Amino acid sequence: MDEKPTNRETVRAEGSGILRRTVLKGAVAVGLFSTVPWSVGRVRAQATDSDLNFTEDDKWVDPLPRPGVMDPVSKKGGVDYYEISMTEFQQQVLPSTMGNKPTTLWGYGGTYPAATIEARPDRPVKVKWMNELGTDWNDIPRNTHLLSVDKRVHGADHGVPEIRTVVHLHGGVAAEEDDGYSEAWVSPDGTTYPDSPVPYKQIKEYPNRQEPGTLWYHDHALGITRLNVYAGLAGFYLLRERVENSLPTGEYEIPILLQDRSFEADGSLLYPDGTGDEFEAEFWGDVPVVNGKAYPYLEVEPRKYRFRFLNGSNGRTFNLKFYNVGEASYDDVPVMEQIGVDLGFLDDVVTVGPGGMVPSLLLSGAERADVVVDFSDFEGEEFFVDNGTGIPYAGEEFVPRGDPDNTGIDVDMREMLKIKVTKPLSAPDDSIPSDRFLKLIGRTIDRYDFEPPVTDSGVTRTFTLDSAVLEVEEDIEYDSHFLDLSLWSDEDAVVDPKLNTSETWEFVNTTGDSHPIHLHLVDMEVLERQAFTWDDGTGDEYAGVAQVYIDEYAEYLENGGIKPEKPDVKTYITMGDTTLPTPNNAVKKDTVLVNPNEMLRVKVDFTGFAGRFAWHCHILEHEDQEMMLPYEVVE
Repeated sequence: MDEKPTNRETVRAEGSGILRRTVLKGAVAVGLFSTVPWSVGRVRAQATDSDLNFTEDDKWVDPLPRPGVMDPVSKKGGVDYYEISMTEFQQQVLPSTMGNKPTTLWGYGGTYPAATIEARPDRPVKVKWMNELGTDWNDIPRNTHLLSVDKRVHGADHGVPEIRTVVHLHGGVAAEEDDGYSEAWVSPDGTTYPDSPVPYKQIKEYPNRQEPGTLWYHDHALGITRLNVYAGLAGFYLLRERVENSLPTGEYEIPILLQDRSFEADGSLLYPDGTGDEFEAEFWGDVPVVNGKAYPYLEVEPRKYRFRFLNGSNGRTFNLKFYNVGEASYDDVPVMEQIGVDLGFLDDVVTVGPGGMVPSLLLSGAERADVVVDFSDFEGEEFFVDNGTGIPYAGEEFVPRGDPDNTGIDVDMREMLKIKVTKPLSAPDDSIPSDRFLKLIGRTIDRYDFEPPVTDSGVTRTFTLDSAVLEVEEDIEYDSHFLDLSLWSDEDAVVDPKLNTSETWEFVNTTGDSHPIHLHLVDMEVLERQAFTWDDGTGDEYAGVAQVYIDEYAEYLENGGIKPEKPDVKTYITMGDTTLPTPNNAVKKDTVLVNPNEMLRVKVDFTGFAGRFAWHCHILEHEDQEMMLPYEVVE
């Protein structure tokens, strides 16, 4: 008989007591998700309506804010050094027509979103991150979170401080202690988690030995990431090369952070309070918030602009098209020329829009898109950035206005941003064509020597994306999500790829939702998508076996004994046709979207650093629910 496991989860429960062992509750599994015949199922989800009534007169009255740029404290020794505080403040997020209703927020440097950190490839940045959230916006001491903390969620229980932060540079290639490991958090009084396998480090170092691209920084504290990001802890981090000045620049380059929020009647943030018997398995707000402003407009000149789109929402996927207001048309609009994705520039332009290579711009949580848009032929016209997805997103195509099958569309979140081509042309447009720019930046990138040669390890790993029932207290069950039917703190679930090798990872989505899967440290190349069908027609059989396994697995973690055998999902499915990724979702990805009834195969290059990192679903409620695992890159 096997000895009782010595993973960190058991150590915590019996030792420090900081994090309890969650118990997974068995349920009547067979037929559990039979109401959704095309997949194993969707868990309970919550769309939260604001306590405010927005009229048409409240929309498109305030200009789109543009994030400022951080100034380093020092540039000595070839290193840009910053000191950035996390503080509480108030900001007018709601339209000015609704009166003085400021929203209390958390942010980096006192703004939401934070000012942008601009850096150069191969020029290091150091940041002293300071958690100063121990006082509220009125300088009154506080030790409770801005939002209600559900202490039944792993990482948020057993006496840990409610206010905890750790900054993750999303897309950054940094050492484990600089990456933002979820347990390496700090409270305002300096409390850290003593059993974190990665130690807390205040001054984080970002070597920037990677290609230029649109990165971003946000909070990543275990069990409360969804709350900290929702409160406002997010900002852009742009890695630039000088040749980018040949694109639209200055006022003609605009970072665009897309989010959704809900509001109380007084303007404060509205989020489920976590005191009921059910965790909000997914959350969507009902108000579009772009760069920290609800329902903004952008006035542009008839010329080219560069937009850096970022989906920074908790759980919403955006599928975007331009919509011509005057012509009531998706066709009489400018085409987006996509030149970049998560981790850098594409080799060739991908046209997005009418007549383009891709019909719409799909962005799941944390994904980025760098696009050039030419408004030269549209002087005097107005456009909406239209979102054509429903909730929860499950791989559907863009749903246009007036479509008879648009019952799943969230009409409150259809119009994200209004663009008005009403500013006079102030100067000639001297930016170069996008395809010419990509050739120039390509030659610059070819001269980099940031990464050593990568060896194909020949290793293929298969992981399931699952939903199941989680009992967090006696008789209180949460619909929850898992990676490979595993818990965050089970050491047996930690895989160990070798540094400077590549592996093939397969993600098999057994749930009814699409999941954006993010790997820290590395970049991914999407090889193919392969559809599958359930041999029993519904997936009920696998759902039952998976739930039984989780029950037995939890019992093993609690009491030891023989570890149960994990079910092999491939014995319950029949693989179908494969499809190649779209040209703007193939390479330089740190986040990939996996749709229901689909196996996504990616090639992962494990370069940069050895150490312990995380991979997880970037639906933040899922991440906080256990849909996150460590992995360890070994020498």
